[in-house]
Amino acid sequence: MEEVDRSSTLTREVLRRLLGKLPQAGDLKPEVLEREELDGLIREKVRYQAEPGEWIPAYVLLPRHRRTPGPAVLCLHQHAGQFHLGKSEPAGLDGNPEQYYALELAQRGYVTLVADFICFEERRHPRLDGPAYERFEFTRRLVEGSTLQAKMVFDSMRALDYLSGRPEVDPRRIGCIGHSLGGQQTLFITALDERVAAAVSSCGFASYRTIFRDAINHNFSAYLPGFLQYGDIGDILALVAPRPFLVAVGKADPIFPYDGVLESVEVARRRYRALEREDRLALVTAEGGHGFTEELREQAYAWLDRWLQAGP
Repeated sequence: MEEVDRSSTLTREVLRRLLGKLPQAGDLKPEVLEREELDGLIREKVRYQAEPGEWIPAYVLLPRHRRTPGPAVLCLHQHAGQFHLGKSEPAGLDGNPEQYYALELAQRGYVTLVADFICFEERRHPRLDGPAYERFEFTRRLVEGSTLQAKMVFDSMRALDYLSGRPEVDPRRIGCIGHSLGGQQTLFITALDERVAAAVSSCGFASYRTIFRDAINHNFSAYLPGFLQYGDIGDILALVAPRPFLVAVGKADPIFPYDGVLESVEVARRRYRALEREDRLALVTAEGGHGFTEELREQAYAWLDRWLQAGP
C-alpha cells in the first residue's frame, strides 16, 4: 500500500460544518399506517416527519414476543441505481436476498427500522427520473449552502429520534448497518451521532485518494466541498472511536479499491489504539466484489450481537 501524508485536522465539529446547513426539524408526529403479523415477527409500515411537512415512510420489524426494551438496529439501504427500491429491500419484500438484513436481524431478536432515502421508492420525484432527481437534490442544496450528505445525515438522525422513542427499544443499544450507499451512510451517521452504539459498513467506502486515482464515480452524497483540506475517509472513521465499528469488504470490489479500504482502516486504527480500544475496530473480507454475502452478513450480525445484546 502506497505511503501517504497523514496530516489531518478533521474533528466532528469541522465535519458538521463541511456538511453545510442542516434542514429544520419538524415534530416527529409518528404514525403506524399498517401492521402485519409474520412468522415470529410483526411488520409495521410507519411514517414520521423529518422537516415540517415532509414525511419519511419506513418499515419497522419487531420480534413478536419482545417483553422489555432491547437492542435495535437502524438499517440503511443500498443504491445500485435502483431508485424504485429503498426500504422494501432490507425489509425482505423485494430485490436481492443478500440485502435482507433488516429482516434477518429482526429474526435474531432486534427491532429494526429501514426508511427510504430521499430519491428512492416512495420518495421519488413525480416527474424526474431517479438519476435526474438525485442530481437536482445535490445541486440545489449546494447553492442553498448545504449538501445532499447533510440531508441524508439529517434524515438518519430523525430515524434515530424515532427508534429511540419506541417502547420496545433500549436507546442505549441502537446499532446501524448498511451496504454500499447504506454502508457509506453508516459511516457518516456513526461518526456524527453518538447514539449509534455499534455499527457495520459493508462495501461503503475507500479513501478519496484511491477513488480519484482510479477515476471512479460515486453517488452525489459522497462529496463535501473542501473536505480534503482536513483529511480523508479514514479520518471520518477515526471520529467513531472508541465505539465498535466493523468494516466488511470484497477484495475485488470495483468501486471501492481494496488498498483504499485498508488505508482508511489503518488511519482509524491509530485512534482506536491510542484509546486502548483496538478490539472495537475490525475488518472482515471476502474474495468477491461488491456484495454482502451470507458469510459477511453472519460476521456482521455476530459483531452486532457482541456489542448490543449484552447491554451497556
